[in-house]
Amino acid sequence: MYREIRLIPPRKMDHNLKIVLILTVGFTLASLFGYLVQRIKLPTMLGFLVAGYMIGPHFPGYAADLQTAQQLAEVGVVLMLFSVGLHFKLENLFKVKKIAIPGAILQTSIATAVTVLFTGLTGWSVQSGIVLGLAIGVASTFVMARVLSDFNLLDTQEGHIAIGWLVVEDIFTVIVLALFPLIAIYNESSGGSYQSIITSILLVIGKLAILCLLVFTIGYRAIKFVLTRIARVRSQELFTLTILALVFLVASGSALIFGTSLALGAFIAGMVIGKTNVKHQAAANALSLRDTFTIVFFLSVGMLFNPFVIADHLGLFLGITAIILVVKPLVAFLFVIGFRLRVKAALAVSFSLAQIGEFSFILAEQATILKLLPEEAYDVIVVCALISIGLNPLLFRGLEGVEKLVRIIPFLSRVRKNTKDFRIEKSLKIRQKAIVVGYGPIGREVTKTLQEWEYSVAIIEHNIDTVSDHLSDVRIIYGDASFDQLLQEADVEHANLLVVTSPELQTTHRIIEFARRMNSKIKIVARVNHLSDVPGMQKMKVLHVCSERESCRAFIEAILQVRLEGI
Repeated sequence: MYREIRLIPPRKMDHNLKIVLILTVGFTLASLFGYLVQRIKLPTMLGFLVAGYMIGPHFPGYAADLQTAQQLAEVGVVLMLFSVGLHFKLENLFKVKKIAIPGAILQTSIATAVTVLFTGLTGWSVQSGIVLGLAIGVASTFVMARVLSDFNLLDTQEGHIAIGWLVVEDIFTVIVLALFPLIAIYNESSGGSYQSIITSILLVIGKLAILCLLVFTIGYRAIKFVLTRIARVRSQELFTLTILALVFLVASGSALIFGTSLALGAFIAGMVIGKTNVKHQAAANALSLRDTFTIVFFLSVGMLFNPFVIADHLGLFLGITAIILVVKPLVAFLFVIGFRLRVKAALAVSFSLAQIGEFSFILAEQATILKLLPEEAYDVIVVCALISIGLNPLLFRGLEGVEKLVRIIPFLSRVRKNTKDFRIEKSLKIRQKAIVVGYGPIGREVTKTLQEWEYSVAIIEHNIDTVSDHLSDVRIIYGDASFDQLLQEADVEHANLLVVTSPELQTTHRIIEFARRMNSKIKIVARVNHLSDVPGMQKMKVLHVCSERESCRAFIEAILQVRLEGI
């Protein structure tokens, strides 16, 4: 007797495998197109958006489930804004505050005003024009950082100005996300009395104030307590899980109880965790998950790309594209030139801002959900983002040519004669930099000696209690140094010396591999358990290896030898 075998119907299988199919096809295409755009020196974001378009409803063939993709993308938005809050550094802004703060505010204001005037001609309300202008006034973090890095401009004067400008726009994005519910209330209550409108607005402001007060006081203490206890267990899996749980608890709680967006709640969670001692390890653990779901976010945005939008809304498309590629960079250029900086610096800053990306998508999506924007506006923003992201590296490739043409203009030639270097606050004394991994008895003595020799020292320590009890002025970072993000945070790229006092061989190998990858010239002194491990270390070009039996004195003598060899 043959047993009847029933196959799962294809439709049911597809329904059960929606997420798997999106991730399988989406990640495959994203990796392929990400590689191709990288080969031609374009931002990987462009490849992810193209991959999303190819699995979307507007491209023939397989079409992924858009609703499922958007739910996954929400996770990407939460992790993206959490990362922004976690890495939010006002010191990047303070270095160039005189030019970045007024410049970013002026550029966004003018771009918004021009958008209002333009959309008003097409019959849009002033409110919708303002919202659209605010959305396209924000440049992409991913694109700016990538392009500046590719053209070796990240650590230059213009790079510092652009990053400071971006910090202002990050602050601006968060403020706009907080204001959207207020604008929506005004929109819904436009027929009501002023008293009811004011009451509703004050209620939203009050909720937001209470949220911030609770999260930054009681919430901060609770989060710090939990993360400190979890860090003592030294389980990376549990630590990562706890970070994610806290982020989603704060984000979801903010949305459900206080009526904010998930993105704003995630940003606040990032800022709170960024105030704790474990912030660097938290960033390292969340990075891979953030990158994964950020790709899903761009895939979902690409799925919405409809090429027919250009034909259906040609006027709107041309106007918004002109504001992004002409108005925004022109305002930035003239403003920077007004500070009598070099023409090249002004062009680099303006070019880096001639694009839109992830934050524009987030703002536009929130505005569309709250019915502050017509649906075609989001479609146009997606198209304009694809074009501006693709053109941005091409603008930088023609930077020198454009600079020569601009210098012909009489006004700019007069300004160029009076150019000056914008002062960026930095130490005038160049000190050698050292990184010490491990702050036990050996690490403490090594650090003390390096300070006496006038090294600038950064410590990476995996014991949370040691980090919490640290009182000296030496910078100490909590975390596992075998994460390359921790070494980057310690500025291994510019370090002269790396001292690894940890006796764990595999961990030491990973640390050395990452350090060599990021800084091939760095000198390394390491520690091993057994003398039999010494030859392996020497193959990794470790100059001096100290065994477990040797004392702090051996480490110090080894470092002195390295110092005498010409560091």
